[in-house]
Amino acid sequence: MASRCNTQGHGDKQISGSRRVLLANPRGFCAGVQRAIDTVEQALQRAGAPVYVRRAIVHNRAVVEELERKGAVFVQDVNEIPEGAVAILSAHGSARSVKVAAQARQLRLVDAICPLVSKVHAEVEAWYRAGRHVLLIGHLGHPEVVGTLGQVPAGVVSVVNRPDDLDTLELAPNTAVAYAVQTTFAMREAEGMIAAITARYRDVVGPRSSDICYATTNRQQAIEAIAPRCDLVLVVGDTISSNARRLVEVAQAAGCPDARLIASAANLPADAADYAGTIGVTAAASTPEAAVTGVCEALAALGFAIEECDGEAERVRFRAVSLDPIDEKAVTGSLEDRLSGLRRAIDNELDSAIGAARGRDRRLAEAMRYATIGGGKRFRALLVAAVADLCGGAYPQALRVGAAIECIHAQSLVHDDLPCMDDDDLRRGRPTLHRKFDEATAVLAGDALIALGFEMLADEATHADPAVRANLVLALARAVGQDGLAGGQMMDLYPPAAPTKQDLFECESRKTGALIRFAVEAGAMLGSCSAEERSRLLRFAENLGLVFQIRDDMLDSIGDTAVVGKALRKDGDAGRKSATALLGLEGAAKQASQLENACHEALDMFGPKASPLRDLARFAVSRMH
Repeated sequence: MASRCNTQGHGDKQISGSRRVLLANPRGFCAGVQRAIDTVEQALQRAGAPVYVRRAIVHNRAVVEELERKGAVFVQDVNEIPEGAVAILSAHGSARSVKVAAQARQLRLVDAICPLVSKVHAEVEAWYRAGRHVLLIGHLGHPEVVGTLGQVPAGVVSVVNRPDDLDTLELAPNTAVAYAVQTTFAMREAEGMIAAITARYRDVVGPRSSDICYATTNRQQAIEAIAPRCDLVLVVGDTISSNARRLVEVAQAAGCPDARLIASAANLPADAADYAGTIGVTAAASTPEAAVTGVCEALAALGFAIEECDGEAERVRFRAVSLDPIDEKAVTGSLEDRLSGLRRAIDNELDSAIGAARGRDRRLAEAMRYATIGGGKRFRALLVAAVADLCGGAYPQALRVGAAIECIHAQSLVHDDLPCMDDDDLRRGRPTLHRKFDEATAVLAGDALIALGFEMLADEATHADPAVRANLVLALARAVGQDGLAGGQMMDLYPPAAPTKQDLFECESRKTGALIRFAVEAGAMLGSCSAEERSRLLRFAENLGLVFQIRDDMLDSIGDTAVVGKALRKDGDAGRKSATALLGLEGAAKQASQLENACHEALDMFGPKASPLRDLARFAVSRMH
């Protein structure tokens, strides 16, 4: 990169002479840093002090101290932040677990992650889902690297920063790998690492465009161009700044005999004027221009002429961070409180729907009530209500749809308990319906509950729009039929001789997941959402259904019959392959944890409004009944 420099005055004094400062261009704040600082300042204006910030918003103490004077409070962990407060995540990116912890505290969460870091997160997650082992070129322990590792399960990404690091990895040459790069990594070093990776592995993919931040690249090229002409290079920045330290290394590698990192004019080397005829000055992307000005003024006072060098013009601008979460009200009340209220409302809906019309068989109605009222978690009904609320649907409509799903769910349990199926004597802590009444009544009650569920969906009271009602009926029919619950039950009763993990998940996705997916889909139908929001909700539902069934399998091994309310350890006695049988208890727990993380990831775009759904995901993976 060629560089032309023009002499300029500084302050009121015009300086000339043989000693000079070459001022690199570009330098200092990049668009991402400015965006992050603006986010904190605007949040303070909108919400008032205090606003809490997890970790340093950018790596510069002077910037942090200035924001503290304005009312920002910097913490290391979100658990230090009062519940319901405004919290901002730093530009370096945060692990998913941090967001989950913040949402659990009902924080009004604003994520100021740099869009370029977000790009790396998306790449790493996509390659993980594609089955590739990811090599992250970066510095272990750097906040950006920590945040990137936190997007995917442990062990699927290896951090490397020297070719020798590849020797420590137990990866065969034919392993499918992908590489990503820390955005503030040195360009030349990254090129060497990429060459070493492609030389070692046969199947390698990388990002379509460089992961290294444009600002990092520009600042490294700018100092690289002038460093050979300098006796000393001064990088103005903070010692905690990775890109500042890289600039020192780049200057040294480019041929400058002495390069130093200083925070401000107060740290100017005392002997600089004694031996340096030409001093190069640049600043890290997190350094305010005022710090550079101070250094230049101090050098000018020592007799140095300041020459501003030409450089790459930076026109990058990022969209401002949305501050909408600040105004969103956190959902109040615990999950159990919400479930308790919903149970009463659902019981009322079911009691009213079953009714007591003259001419109907009283025993059949009693059996239907026995199967549906006064028991059950109402998990699926709460899902409908939570999604409908998220998408702007009406609560009374959600209650009717939730009651319809409970009819179908109750029917599936009644039939599942029959002697020709699982032959259970206990359900929800009391005798199963065929033991309380008889097998014929149980079959007929189940049939009547299916009919009642569809009747409720088709009724005008559920929704005024006949197209919505028709779509609800169609979606539920598919969830119950060959591709849903019934098909899953057949797979459970008649599994392959040697079922694989894929066979198991396909069975569980239908048997348990189908109604959970319908609950989410129905809630979305009652309101309005974009195609992207609908896709995210269905992804959430898919993972939630698997989590729910895997936890059922785990409870069959570790649960207490009195708490669970049904006979346990029957799958093993019958020789059926559950998640715990195929994966082991620890493996099943790990799989459930990964699926829970996927649930939370799918809800990221909804912010605090999706807190009820996040609560349900946490409940699904940790419940004891």
